[in-house]
Amino acid sequence: MAGNASMVEKKKVLYDGVEVEGLVSVSEVTLEDGIVEVPSFNQITKIGNEITTMPEVTLTYQVKRNGSALKFFQDFHRKHQQKDVIVIRTDASGLEFARDLLSQCECTKDVTPEFDAANPTYSKIQLNLLPKGVDSVPAA
Repeated sequence: MAGNASMVEKKKVLYDGVEVEGLVSVSEVTLEDGIVEVPSFNQITKIGNEITTMPEVTLTYQVKRNGSALKFFQDFHRKHQQKDVIVIRTDASGLEFARDLLSQCECTKDVTPEFDAANPTYSKIQLNLLPKGVDSVPAA
């Protein structure tokens, strides 16, 4: 079954305004409110506690051995840097329709890729980013 190409969503990610090459995928950015169970006589009622859990966002990149992207992500984690990250979503034609600002992100996972004999030059890595805040911002 052929899909409609106009419905394909593409993403671009900027770290403090700079795009790093090799993006493969970005997980969904989902804010969830907490739930508390309140016991009463014969039942337990669930209510919202008005506390929002910040999501951990997973990004996958294809990086080159000794490449600048790999060094960028290793420094991001190892130097305990914080970066404002913007996830830009576009349609197949490149028209931007949404942006999410992930403020003051920390990289919570060190990235040491596995290069193997079948492909000694490129490898995929996964990063976990933990933002302090998430805001939807108008598309440019």
